[in-house]
Amino acid sequence: MTKICVYEDNKYRQFFPVTHLRPVFCMRAGILPQFRRVGRAFDTDEIWLAARNCLAALVTAEHRDYPVNLIKRGEDDRVLFINGRIRNFGDLPRLVQESRLSTVFKNNGEIVAVLLHPDSASQVPSVATPGDYVPVVLKDREEIPDFDTSATLYSHCWEFVEDISRSIAEDFEYMRTTGVQTNQQAADVEGLHVVNSDSVILGVDVQTSPGSVIDASNGPVYIGDNTMIESQVAIHGPCYIGPNSVVVTGKIVSSSVGHTCRVGGEVEESIFQSYVNKHHAGFIGHSYVGSWVNFGAMTTNSDLKNNYSNIRVTVDGQSIDTGSIKVGSFIGDHTKFGIGTLLTTGINIGACCNIFGGNLVGEKEIPSFSWGGSAPYEKYFFDKAIETASRTAKRRDVELSHQEEEVLRQLSEGSNPDEGTLDFEN
Repeated sequence: MTKICVYEDNKYRQFFPVTHLRPVFCMRAGILPQFRRVGRAFDTDEIWLAARNCLAALVTAEHRDYPVNLIKRGEDDRVLFINGRIRNFGDLPRLVQESRLSTVFKNNGEIVAVLLHPDSASQVPSVATPGDYVPVVLKDREEIPDFDTSATLYSHCWEFVEDISRSIAEDFEYMRTTGVQTNQQAADVEGLHVVNSDSVILGVDVQTSPGSVIDASNGPVYIGDNTMIESQVAIHGPCYIGPNSVVVTGKIVSSSVGHTCRVGGEVEESIFQSYVNKHHAGFIGHSYVGSWVNFGAMTTNSDLKNNYSNIRVTVDGQSIDTGSIKVGSFIGDHTKFGIGTLLTTGINIGACCNIFGGNLVGEKEIPSFSWGGSAPYEKYFFDKAIETASRTAKRRDVELSHQEEEVLRQLSEGSNPDEGTLDFEN
């Protein structure tokens, strides 16, 4: 039997600000987060997660069905570590199945996965942390062969955005074939105009109002349970709207929207985590947005330069050429925008920011806990930020967890430690 552990390596910083409050393997491009796509590729629901120590309690609280920073194995079990940045599985599932030796699987010099057969894994106690396996791999590194795989890894947030259409289509087919429960056929809903209804799934207790359109002619559309689609909404696939959400007047195209969101205006090729509030007019395109973000009315981002040149994004202080002419915004959890805020192309905004003033925000990277309309920003004091975050959560009948509050406290103090990432090279 093979025990599978999905882990973070030390490149999680390349995905700031989204990974301030979640491991890379909890990000998503389609319907399912990264770690659940691993389970699908290897046909198992038994997945262990290896998170940074500062996030372990929060990940445990949010994903109670998945053990965090603990691996239990039998005497004859293999242990497979899969990099949480995995983008395309390629031939990796077949290679793992056929392997008769402990192996380090690489693509373009980066470790995609590490497989330990019982002879290597037995050097670690049967109940251990993922980190306990790293010294074994390093000690036996000369005897453990490298093997090339066609599986690839994500390197930055905008690559998730690039994969929205492909990932939604793949996840849609998987969920349809595994028996998604529905209570109605989209084509039979009164007042709802549906194009290519065979590629539309409406979950249980989805409510719709007359005069809305779901167009799946360019890709599937999945609407989660207990979601409300109000009048004058146009949803163009491939698109995912998570459960308990409300979609108001506007247009959503090729986007992945998490659970309990309020979405209106125009959203194009963007990923929203949970509890995002974009209720009013305004455009958000080619962006990755963390949880609990609020967009004031008419908040709009640029995702294309007037000269159609490649867009650069500053991540953790490093300016990076994305290689794309279409890149929007990257926004951390609990950040709020006042009405009429305009966001420059490729902007990176940290967690717990309060940005207002109704002007163009032209900085390329704004640190977490920033307050104001333009640089130099004031410090958004932790107690005030948490007061707002708690008040926002209560509006959705949610209590801000002490685990999340502690992560935010460490982030405000600049003390988020790196411990807990797995490095099988050094």
